[in-house]
Amino acid sequence: MLCVRSCTLFSLFVLRPCQAFHLLAAGGKELGENLGAQVLAADDEVAADAGQSGGKPTFQNSYVEALTSKEMVLVNPGVSQVLQQADGLAHSMVEKDGLCDRRWDSECPDGWSLTGDGHCAAPSSYGGSCKKVQSFRGMTTVQKEQAAEECKAPWPCMDTCPGGRDYSVTCPQGWNDEGTGFCEAPAGFETKCARSYDFAEMDVRMRQELAETCGFQWPCQGSCQQDFSQTCPEDWQEVPMNPGTCMAPATYTGICSFSVNTADMMADQKAAFARKCAARFPCSGSGTSAAPTGVAARSDTPLPDGPLRSGA
Repeated sequence: MLCVRSCTLFSLFVLRPCQAFHLLAAGGKELGENLGAQVLAADDEVAADAGQSGGKPTFQNSYVEALTSKEMVLVNPGVSQVLQQADGLAHSMVEKDGLCDRRWDSECPDGWSLTGDGHCAAPSSYGGSCKKVQSFRGMTTVQKEQAAEECKAPWPCMDTCPGGRDYSVTCPQGWNDEGTGFCEAPAGFETKCARSYDFAEMDVRMRQELAETCGFQWPCQGSCQQDFSQTCPEDWQEVPMNPGTCMAPATYTGICSFSVNTADMMADQKAAFARKCAARFPCSGSGTSAAPTGVAARSDTPLPDGPLRSGA
């Protein structure tokens, strides 16, 4: 009995150690404990045999001691826990970003705005393949990193803008809009980069890289004061035959209708519409103002598309 068991264990661990450890790993803790118990039982039998024979079987004792020491490591709960933690850490590691440290706790990618229902709306210049309005809530850091890569929507850098940067404006802070799509650096601005760019053709990642590399900045998200005296949101067009009715662009992916009548809307109603529908009105001073809608009074008259008020 002892010879058979000892020979079996010897064949398993001494002649084919790789296969033995592979089987142990594949079988998990239960297999390891079972094998350990067999080894310990063999050790007891060897000791009993040595006592009966009056001798000391040096070979059997030496290899059984070696096996029991391996068994202690293989089935040690502490070692198993460390291995599990290391495996979990490997799955949660975020790839180091060569551009900047990312603000992964931000709810939205850089340049995206948070809507009233917790979704993130992409800037009008977004050209990625993902939906322009979506929620990133509940995502882990690794999932956000994957979304940033797949959607070409990087997360904000750790800087002075907690909500990220505003890339909906034509030019960076202090730069001059030439009116031809190009932005010119201000006088006295020192840089190793070019002094004139057509940012309209660049995605957010490229704008981020240029800003970090060349030493200029885009305004902080939220610094734009929306001009609610404008008839339509940005990129929406007023219908000539129906004044006050705005049509969304073909790329609009918000949750609201493609048309809205703002003729009788007050400023707070337009603000509520913008938050809910992932639309944005032009920044103050960025365009020609239409006839003012007035902000002193608040209308309770139902609108053609339904009233939208603050908190809606």
